[in-house]
Amino acid sequence: MKKILVVDDEIEMLNSLEKILSQREDFDLFFLENSFAARELVQTKKFDLIITDLKMKEVQGTEILKQTILKYPGTPVVMISGYGTIEASVEAMRKGAFDFIEKPFTSKKLFECIDRALQTKAPGKTESADKDDFKKSFPGVIYKSNAMKQVLQMIEKIAPSNMNVLVTGESGTGKELVARAIHRLSRSKGDPFVPVNCGALPENLFESELFGYERGAFTGALKTKPGLLEFANQGTFFLDEVSEISQSLQVKLLRMLEEKKIRRVGGQNEIDIDVRIISASNRDLNKAIEDKLFREDLFYRLSTLTIELPPLRSRQDDIIPLANHFIDEICRKEDVTGRIFSPEVEELLISYPWPGNVRELQNVIGRTFYLCSDRVIQVKDLPLPISNAVNKIDSKFLDISYKEAKSQVLENFEVEYLTYHLKKNEGNISRTAELCGIDRRTIHRLINEYNILYKDGDK
Repeated sequence: MKKILVVDDEIEMLNSLEKILSQREDFDLFFLENSFAARELVQTKKFDLIITDLKMKEVQGTEILKQTILKYPGTPVVMISGYGTIEASVEAMRKGAFDFIEKPFTSKKLFECIDRALQTKAPGKTESADKDDFKKSFPGVIYKSNAMKQVLQMIEKIAPSNMNVLVTGESGTGKELVARAIHRLSRSKGDPFVPVNCGALPENLFESELFGYERGAFTGALKTKPGLLEFANQGTFFLDEVSEISQSLQVKLLRMLEEKKIRRVGGQNEIDIDVRIISASNRDLNKAIEDKLFREDLFYRLSTLTIELPPLRSRQDDIIPLANHFIDEICRKEDVTGRIFSPEVEELLISYPWPGNVRELQNVIGRTFYLCSDRVIQVKDLPLPISNAVNKIDSKFLDISYKEAKSQVLENFEVEYLTYHLKKNEGNISRTAELCGIDRRTIHRLINEYNILYKDGDK
């Protein structure tokens, strides 16, 4: 029998929960209307699960959570959240709550949440087994740093819920990899994962791709076509570079999120849509809101929870494991004896700032493999300007703050790096982006930010 404590100071809600939960014979249920008494009880009695309302008159659900964690840290706590308290519920999850259920909810959703919570601590598991299970949850994600471990722990915690997630971070940090990991650990893992790059589709085609269209809706619409959102129904829809969506389409996307319905272009009937939205952006959306380029109400709908991916330069512990992974992958693909990096190369890879992040590292390792003829990769085998990055810190940076020095060093590097490659590629931005492992949008941003002059070979 699983001992479950249920706390809610609204007697009608408590009675409804009792009626629902009493259907399960494997539950030993305790119901409390007095939240003050509940706070005292969790300090003296151990439960397998606690379900508590978030907002109560005497003692808040977060206080019951706090006392539970202090006394019995392994006990999962589920928050019941009403309208207007979603943000507070997410904050409670950051503080250790297992999940939150938004009112109104069905008995099916409640039981699913309870079963997941009760399975979090399977008896007899050792710490090493837990670590193995954690690693198995993220196939393809190579990491060693605490920064990435914290990101993955957050993913593991929020994945089973249905909350929309915004993933932020510089270009090349692995935002789609994170989105796929969330989907793989979600309750919808058997349903579709549909990604779309908002910056890759022309504006005049985006709406019909997203929502679909009816036959005859426009010239060339010879037959009815379901949109990407319909394909993603019951699953996960990934909006990459969401900041690139036009203002008019933002309004329609907001309506879909609020009403969970869409209408195809040229159509009259509404179609029910139930998808989890994961969006990603390498731009500062708060700045985009200030500049009137992105709707604030849409931002709040998309960012129930925000996961920020750190750049590769701030998680140096991951660089060598990633480099080894990429070189091993190529060796297997090419069916050749494994290659290893010399200590000098490892030191250089760690000290390099990687403006293109993991994508740039993968690109560099790929080119290095084909440039190297020996089993041990040496500095001479690295492409420029990586092999030229051995310079010592300029003494002028030693008398200013670390943050300012780092900013200036990075700026100098980005200007020199981009100028070199633009000159080498005769100003062709597409070729520069491909060879450097940086997307075109980032190159345009850096050119404008630093006023880099170059031959206009390909805008």
